[in-house]
Amino acid sequence: MRNLFKNLLLTLLFIIIFSRCSFAYTHNKPLDEAVRRMLKEDYNGAIDECERLERYGDKQLKAEALYLKGACLLKTENYIRAHEVFKKALSYAKGEVSTEIYIGIADSYFMQQKYSKAILIYEQLLEKIKNKEAFLAALYYKLGKSYQKESEWAKTKYYFSLLDKKFPNSFEAELVKKSFVGGNFFTIQVGCFSNLRNAEKLQSDLKIKGYEVYITPFKSNGRQLYRVRVGEFMSRIAAKHTEQKLRSKEHLPTHIFP
Repeated sequence: MRNLFKNLLLTLLFIIIFSRCSFAYTHNKPLDEAVRRMLKEDYNGAIDECERLERYGDKQLKAEALYLKGACLLKTENYIRAHEVFKKALSYAKGEVSTEIYIGIADSYFMQQKYSKAILIYEQLLEKIKNKEAFLAALYYKLGKSYQKESEWAKTKYYFSLLDKKFPNSFEAELVKKSFVGGNFFTIQVGCFSNLRNAEKLQSDLKIKGYEVYITPFKSNGRQLYRVRVGEFMSRIAAKHTEQKLRSKEHLPTHIFP
């Protein structure tokens, strides 16, 4: 399950690009080559094309090229640079074009595990476009996932329930149905630290060994703490199998949540 949700999130971003966005990708000939390269997963080649267009395009074309470049940078896991490119794109964007760019910025925060910042932008966008259905399913899904990462189960259930009620046949609703039980997932906690570097060290060690591992910050009695957790499992039985492996092979203390 390593990097599973990152790939799903990026898939949603690409769905927005090609089926929902207000950008003129299907009409803008200068972007055709960049789009062609991206579809072939030649992300570096697409980035090169976008950078060429940045130098010679008008403001609208610059915004589109920068957005496409940011999406490709997310695909290559260059999240910090993608964030910078999306912010630059905002300086050229007008009207609804900015919505796609803000989603890209929020996604880049999510990829950097800055979930609270991602949530803030997703919710601002939700308020802004509450009467427009173009992006709602994706935003409900991303908010649900973001709140899961923060272990805020009530809000997780709220957004996933909205998704199921309003868009039951959507791609995003299908993802929820396939991945979660009772609105929640099962995960394994393997450590809790007051020092972020110690949490990141354990995260890095486990990633090298092939585990899907993430950090969830939280506060307790005014202290900033960091949980290290492994996996998002459809059932407790599946989580139990990995928990036994973490105990026997990695010699880690474990606890399954919820």
